[in-house]
Amino acid sequence: MGMHAYHGDPQRRQQVVDRLYGLERTGRWEHRPLYWNGEVGSFIGTLLRGDDLGRWEAEFGLPKWLALAIDSMVAANPALGVAWGIHLLQGIPVGMPMDTMGSRSLLELLKGRSLGLLGLEGAAALAEVLEGVAALHAARLAGQDVDSARWRAARRAAVAQTNAQEPGSVAAAAGSCIEAAAWDPAQSRSAVSDTLRGWINARVAAEMAVYPWGKSDDEDMKQLLEILHAEDKARRAPGDTAHTNVFLLLEEKHPEKALRLRTYYRYQKSQYARQWRQAALVLQNVLHAAEGDAPAALIPRAHLFANPVRAAMAISPDGQWLAWLADGDGVMNIWAAPTSSPQEARQITRDTRRGIQAFHWTYVPGMLLFSQDRDGDENFRLFGADLADGSLRALTPAAPGVRTGVQGISRRRRDEIAIVSNARDARFFDVHVLHLRTGAMQCVQENTGFAGFLLDDRYEVRLAVRNTRDGGSEWLRRDAAGAWRPWQVFSAEDGRSSAPTHFDAEGRTLYAYDSRGRDTAALVAIDWESGAATVLAEDPRADIGGMLTDAASHRPLAYGVTYERFQLHMLDDALRRDIETLDGAAGDGEWRLTARTEDDQRWIVAMSSDTRPSSSWMYDRQARTLQHLMDLRPRLTWAPLARMQPVVIPARDGLPLVSYLTVPVHADAGDLRTRAPLPLVLLVHGGPWSRDTFGFNPMHQWLANRGYAVLSVNFRGSTGFGKRFVNAADGEWGRRMDEDLEDAVAWALERGIAEPRRLAIFGASYGGFAVLSALTRYPSRYACGIDVVGPSNLETLLASIPAYWEADRVRQHRAMGDPATEEGLARLRDRSPLHRASQIRSPLLIAQGANDPRVKQAESEQMVAALRHSGIPVTYALYTDEGHGFVREANRMSFNALCEDFLSRHLGGRAEPWSEADHPGHSLQLAEHAAHQAA
Repeated sequence: MGMHAYHGDPQRRQQVVDRLYGLERTGRWEHRPLYWNGEVGSFIGTLLRGDDLGRWEAEFGLPKWLALAIDSMVAANPALGVAWGIHLLQGIPVGMPMDTMGSRSLLELLKGRSLGLLGLEGAAALAEVLEGVAALHAARLAGQDVDSARWRAARRAAVAQTNAQEPGSVAAAAGSCIEAAAWDPAQSRSAVSDTLRGWINARVAAEMAVYPWGKSDDEDMKQLLEILHAEDKARRAPGDTAHTNVFLLLEEKHPEKALRLRTYYRYQKSQYARQWRQAALVLQNVLHAAEGDAPAALIPRAHLFANPVRAAMAISPDGQWLAWLADGDGVMNIWAAPTSSPQEARQITRDTRRGIQAFHWTYVPGMLLFSQDRDGDENFRLFGADLADGSLRALTPAAPGVRTGVQGISRRRRDEIAIVSNARDARFFDVHVLHLRTGAMQCVQENTGFAGFLLDDRYEVRLAVRNTRDGGSEWLRRDAAGAWRPWQVFSAEDGRSSAPTHFDAEGRTLYAYDSRGRDTAALVAIDWESGAATVLAEDPRADIGGMLTDAASHRPLAYGVTYERFQLHMLDDALRRDIETLDGAAGDGEWRLTARTEDDQRWIVAMSSDTRPSSSWMYDRQARTLQHLMDLRPRLTWAPLARMQPVVIPARDGLPLVSYLTVPVHADAGDLRTRAPLPLVLLVHGGPWSRDTFGFNPMHQWLANRGYAVLSVNFRGSTGFGKRFVNAADGEWGRRMDEDLEDAVAWALERGIAEPRRLAIFGASYGGFAVLSALTRYPSRYACGIDVVGPSNLETLLASIPAYWEADRVRQHRAMGDPATEEGLARLRDRSPLHRASQIRSPLLIAQGANDPRVKQAESEQMVAALRHSGIPVTYALYTDEGHGFVREANRMSFNALCEDFLSRHLGGRAEPWSEADHPGHSLQLAEHAAHQAA
């Protein structure tokens, strides 16, 4: 009788998991394989309270090789290994036959379609011996007996081939892995653990082989360290036997070489972490699936789109408090705890309807700010929360059509903040100073037609920005009489790429992004007295975007650039060790500074990657240590997430379109390749003056997990790629912007990534417009489309935009068309999908928020009516308590379920069953109109 997991008893598995969770809370481990000293031990040793693997098999129905494999993996990465071990054991199906799972695991490591060793370029010379070992494991899976002589012969062949490879090469590392795999796991308890270790080493070796550091670099560095050691010894008095720290000497005498060496080691360390995770996922995917070649497990939608466990972690300026957003009363609310005891958390706000989306700390001890609108109308009202007594207070009055926002929070006026409000004139935002303790509010600048203002640390309004009639802008400053006079002028070509950011603490220098005289926006420092500008940083491919500043002086110390991926560059050595430490901790991912104390000694940083949702950490700058605070979505830690791949796709006129592709884990055949053409979903971002970026993207993960290739494209008009790129979209709504998307789809088809008959287009806001436009211009291209809050008629869109967009109206006209001119009106009508609705041939899902102030409900409903009139199938989803997007969890979850079902019906992907009853409290009003003969 064979071995079956947990002897087929669900309660036995639950007992194991419960016990491990209890041990995890105590945190007492000794991470070395199969260890127990009577008090503490390894992961498996502590579970068994010993090292008798006979008990492991007898009590749990699990093979010995699995115990050693888990313990070895946990010991190699204790920070992640414990949670992974629990997740692994929890996910093994009760009653799963285990007799051949060892061979199945080794076969996946050797020849797996996505991550098998056979796919490594350096392993090609060992293909024959690898196939020989794999054949023995395949025979075991087929139920055949494989005698020990055949295993010995396979090992001898592997050893011979490995010895023939150059020591230290990728092939030699791959050979060692094959040697380890040439054992029957049913007879060798270390076969899988040794192979996992070898597999990690081989993949790290492959990555390091292409890193710009070769043997000559090794030799040069070794020689230099020997010279430094000899020089230090020569300087010492006779008999001085103190230790020589050659790396410290290298740092002092050759800082550039020390930096290069640290970067090399940091990259190597990040690769071990990355490949460890891949190995963990390979073993997990095998043990969690009844069939070894099955697609990755279905990730529940709730794990991707339900309210996160915790989000937006921030530390108070005085360092006394941590605050974050978490579920409370069914929606996201603010929670807080003393920094010294984060476990003493308490709920601060108790909203039960829409929840809190963001908050700000103030310099009043224990006081923070948050805003709320009503059902998505974007008329935000400002509130204050006092953590000392738990009191909440409205800081601005409620009034129809009034929108309030925080303009500035300064340490120089600690009891006050600067806010903007359109209470006086719905079109323009005046600047006020609000006293946080008394609630008194003073208007310090009336807005008579400006796009905005910039204040210094004293809340003095120093700079005004006004958009000009040609679509450009001018920055104004006061003359001696106090009147606003133009100071810096920007043409229409530079208007969208240039903007002031902030003053230094003394108000003597203005920092700004400026694209004048260049294509991409540079970071510049402008002397306030003379107007002289100094370029601090620029990049030929992308605008400078984001910076790290000195907490006291506000002087930029580092800046960010995002072309395909975000990169942080130093301007000042003051942050060098901090950046190196955090880069090392982030591994192959990225980090962002999200909050810091006033003394700048403690930072809150968020770390993430394309396959790792955000986690928050407290970074102690002096000690250079990191304390884990929270994970945004811990249930995704060991989900089968797919990698995101950047690619630059040329448009038909040569513009480079930075794009991002994600394909299902089981379909990934290497960089920008799939094992067979897949159904593809083209995701179109909104704005259009925004951009898609590399990183964790729940939409990409969701759709890839359902079996689709997912493509996001930065079409012309996307921001961050220079003024030529963003301005290339003016007048091209419904034309070249559409053609960029079409060119990207053609690229996916030409590469065999996408299946021609199973394409979908999905977008929100401008992306929704792009969906409608594409379905009318290319009616036979897409099998279906999903439009979320997208405009259908550019005339009615411009006629109904919010009053407070008045200052930007001229740029809207430049982009789409000016309805006051005959030419502009003709363009608006020509480019509006509503007027071509009868051209659509594909099923369409349209979703709308009833309170959307940007794209009114009428935009969707007039399109639905036109489609119905033409007999075109359309599903219309209206959410009565939402605006420009869906915030409430019940609405968000029901909408994503609706989309998943829609795509499954028309593209054939996987779907998680649902019903409207699964999401109580949603406001969905659903109308489905089937195809019929046109009226």
